[in-house]
Amino acid sequence: MSAAPLASAQIRSALWLTTGARVHAVIDGSVVPGLPARLREARCGGWDCLQRGALTPAAAETAAYIVELKPEADFTAWLLGEACTDLAGWGVLMTSLRPLLAMREHSRRLAEMCGPDGRRRAWRWWDADLLAELLPRLAPSQLDTFFAPGQHVVSPAPGRWTWWQRRDGLLHTQVRERVA
Repeated sequence: MSAAPLASAQIRSALWLTTGARVHAVIDGSVVPGLPARLREARCGGWDCLQRGALTPAAAETAAYIVELKPEADFTAWLLGEACTDLAGWGVLMTSLRPLLAMREHSRRLAEMCGPDGRRRAWRWWDADLLAELLPRLAPSQLDTFFAPGQHVVSPAPGRWTWWQRRDGLLHTQVRERVA
């Protein structure tokens, strides 16, 4: 389902529309050069790597990170503006009432999948193209596992943003065109 086009400021407002909403970004370091350094300087509600344990400097540069965004922070403006235009595929946004640590653990659980052979493997679930193919195919019980309570997953792109949520056991998708 498509909605009326929204300007960037309207999209930002929609992310924090629910009272008490927290917005977390899962950002792929393999897409965003210098992400760890940028995060150290960012004014945000906190951040952490999705990979557990100590990483080599090279691995830290390409790892995915979860960041709690603040609505008026420069980092948020950069991520929702310039990064969406210049760094397509940087990751996804999640809106929820849950704090950073709970969303980090939820995101870490999603980042491991069990293959048909029973072996656990890393999975970069924040890839928007993968989500667009996978989410409509999930059974209701799988949607329950994927979505945290009250969570929306938002895939930002230069011209449109896709919003997914589980409601009444079903996947609801809304595409919002982005205008300048």
